[in-house]
Amino acid sequence: MTGPTTPRHQPHPHLGGRAEALRALAAWHAGGPGEPKVLLLTGDPGSGRSRLVGGFLMLCDPVFRRRIDLTVLDPSTVPSATGPGPLVFGAAGLTPDQLLLRLADVLAPGARLTAEVYEQLAALDEENPFTIVVPDVDRVGVLRVRDEAVRATRAVLSPLAQSPGVRLLADLPRPQAQWLADQLPPDQVRVIDLDEAPWADPPGLALQAAHTLGGGLPFAPSAPEAGQLAADLARTAGNALVVRLAASSLRVTPEGGPPKLPGSVDEALDLHAERCGVHELTLRRLLTPLALARDGAVLPLPLWARLASAVAGRDLSRTLLEGQTLLAPFFELVEPGQPGRTEPDDGQPAVRLVHPAVGAELRERLGTAALEAHRRITAVLLEDVPAGGPERWAGVAPYVREQLTAHALEAGRLPGLLADPGFLVHTPQVLLRAAVEHLTRTGADLPPVALTWLRLAPQFTRTELPPAQRAGLLEYACHQDGLPGLDFGPGLPWRTLWWHPLPEITAVTAAYGPGGAPAVVAALPTAEGSTLVGFDAATGTPIPQAERLARPGEAQRAAARFALSSGADQVRVWGGSAQEPVTSLALPAGSLVAADITPDGILLLADPFGLAALRVTAPGA
Repeated sequence: MTGPTTPRHQPHPHLGGRAEALRALAAWHAGGPGEPKVLLLTGDPGSGRSRLVGGFLMLCDPVFRRRIDLTVLDPSTVPSATGPGPLVFGAAGLTPDQLLLRLADVLAPGARLTAEVYEQLAALDEENPFTIVVPDVDRVGVLRVRDEAVRATRAVLSPLAQSPGVRLLADLPRPQAQWLADQLPPDQVRVIDLDEAPWADPPGLALQAAHTLGGGLPFAPSAPEAGQLAADLARTAGNALVVRLAASSLRVTPEGGPPKLPGSVDEALDLHAERCGVHELTLRRLLTPLALARDGAVLPLPLWARLASAVAGRDLSRTLLEGQTLLAPFFELVEPGQPGRTEPDDGQPAVRLVHPAVGAELRERLGTAALEAHRRITAVLLEDVPAGGPERWAGVAPYVREQLTAHALEAGRLPGLLADPGFLVHTPQVLLRAAVEHLTRTGADLPPVALTWLRLAPQFTRTELPPAQRAGLLEYACHQDGLPGLDFGPGLPWRTLWWHPLPEITAVTAAYGPGGAPAVVAALPTAEGSTLVGFDAATGTPIPQAERLARPGEAQRAAARFALSSGADQVRVWGGSAQEPVTSLALPAGSLVAADITPDGILLLADPFGLAALRVTAPGA
């Protein structure tokens, strides 16, 4: 029995049950003798793992605890209020690398390399452990083409679980839970499978069914009949999500006749279409755009009919408009500004599936037809990209920029988009990096500019640079890679004038060429010491006898229009008496050897392989 232990104990107000699992979580939180330091929460999709973790964390939150009467709950299910609550690191929507970085900020401060993070985790104090919760490992990653849950389990959860100074609670798929449990001593780990005894909760599921069904249904008019229907539904469904879908279906179709009860998400879809008098393919086609979007993504409501019609190959606008009853159990409306929106908020109402498992079922039934669906959705999204230069991507709707990468990857059209510098700098960088790295692993041919972008991708995903800064850095890197002349659009903070290969360059300084034109002098090592070479700063034309070129003195630099400051990998350009820099360059680690600036604003950069001149064009320059 996993419901309330006695009549005087009420169930958790958010869960309506799960007492046995809550006892295990509360005991883990207390960390008493004999309790395992690692709890792995698993179960089938839709079993309620995320909801259980959320309900447990509510009881750990001092603010929430004050809102409920704890005295009516079973004391063994309530975590102690003494001591700090657990640290929560949600995995949903993060790559494993991002998840590890967020953990490292707290558990391994100062570590820059993955190996350093692992070393610090292994050295954490067993006497003062961190209590860590990592929910939603099944939703880790930004692309479905990679099984990121496997990588997150091995690269993030395993080092955490094996650290002496970490007590870990993780919510993850069954195969990963079993793998991780096998890596740990049996007395240090417990697997809680919500679909297996003693953790399954039939009474709680029946309570959920009764609450969700409510009363007043014509096929269960009396209280005993309603109770029997709830018990039958809980027993047949066996899963919190299926109970939710079936109950919602019965509520919105009270005149649909005697109910047939589903035992899976698949059956819930088909039986609901049957109750609505619609072919199940129509329902599935309407939901396909939501299923093929990234998990948790919201689809702008005005775009839904266009995408569904493209997938179906016929106009479904009227069907969608009149299909509220047909669709109601499977989607939810997300208003602008509502918590939980994962897309950039453009002020439009949007929709998403009620649970990722619904999307997984829809995709599984699609099978190989998913490829054509992705192609059609990609074509519709590209219709919303205006003609013009690279700057056109700045005005593209947030949903299109967010979703186009994944759809185009699945459709085989991403390499063509990667030739557009505007797409490269305006698309969400973490998502784009994952997609491009996937293409490289498959051996796909990439446009040269995409390979240059991939070289900068670690920096673009680590720092929040605006698109104009990314465009400027990509333009500079393209010159380094022998790709000058690409169109990056207006608005760049600088323009690369030229780049010359000068391996082992050691220093650079501004100078005056013949007639006082801006010039640059660079130092190169030789067997005897070093030699100087000179170039016209604006054109890159070599200037002989560089050692004779005059350098600006302190007074000339003080009176110049521009000044420069630099750090390990960053250069800032200052204009006149400005209190803020005109522009700054955050360069990849180890790529800055030396820098200077001419009085008229030509930035001179020496990297380990050559010398570049950049004309500062940012506002205020």
